[in-house]
Amino acid sequence: VVIAPDAAAEDAFAGEFLTLGVGGRGLAMGSAQAAIASDATAAYWNPAGLGQLSRPDAMFMHATLHGLDSYDYVNYAKPIGDGVWSASWLRVGVDDIPVTTVPDRSVPVSSTNRPTLRSTASFAQNAAVLGWGTRAAGGDRGDLFVGLAGKFLFVTAPQSTNAFGFGADVGALGTWRLGDSGQLRVGANLQDFTRTKLFWNTVPAAGVPSQRDIILPNVKVGLALAHDVGPGDSTVTLTADTDTKYDFEMHYGAEWDLARTLAVRVGMLERKSDADTLRDVTAGAGFRLGFTGGQSFTVDYAFVGGDIGASHRVSLGLRM
Repeated sequence: VVIAPDAAAEDAFAGEFLTLGVGGRGLAMGSAQAAIASDATAAYWNPAGLGQLSRPDAMFMHATLHGLDSYDYVNYAKPIGDGVWSASWLRVGVDDIPVTTVPDRSVPVSSTNRPTLRSTASFAQNAAVLGWGTRAAGGDRGDLFVGLAGKFLFVTAPQSTNAFGFGADVGALGTWRLGDSGQLRVGANLQDFTRTKLFWNTVPAAGVPSQRDIILPNVKVGLALAHDVGPGDSTVTLTADTDTKYDFEMHYGAEWDLARTLAVRVGMLERKSDADTLRDVTAGAGFRLGFTGGQSFTVDYAFVGGDIGASHRVSLGLRM
């Protein structure tokens, strides 16, 4: 971490909770979604993808990370006018943290000076996001979509410590038809291009400005190839993403969508450090129940491997 003269810390891992991913589909495909997100979760992966929606769409996900953090995400998107607007909320937190005290703080803890529970506290990171996407151009061979997402970040910690900040992402997505049964998709999402700042309410030393964390910009670029296959209305999709902020970590995913009812997914994602590059395997499945009026209900499951333990995440989606 480098402390600049204005007490702003530029840290590659500031706002790391925003990289955890949302939705069972995207997580099962190694988080390679910049080019293919086409539901309410597009507000997270690439806001340009919102422009593909023609009906209101909602998604909810709850998970427990490694038995400690509670991870919640909810999103609602709706076409309004020539575009699609969405509102979402993401929270990652550890609740019921015990805060203890001792009868006599001037002496060490002992059998006669035992800690007792004074209260409980929480540490939570929140992001409220307002997204918008639209179809900017199109023709017989393909379409161009653009989008924008503004986010408000709020962090709460014990002892009344908190931070807040504002940021924005901008995205683009292009699709090209390849014959009668194929499609090429390219997406790009410039995240935190405003150099999102988190302002802390901690009291600095005399003459020192208050602490600020800076979330560095990240360019997420994705490429995908989708091809219709039998039986029925089935599709195979292959996709890959990379992130510039994390030294070009790669994300790969594959999906076999059987008759738009049952989907099987696998993926792989990289996590780079100065010492090594770790690769986690992901997998999952999805079930879609469609109705004659065009509405649908989806359940998506994702398994995400990791060196400190795997996680299981389930999301529910409703297209109205």
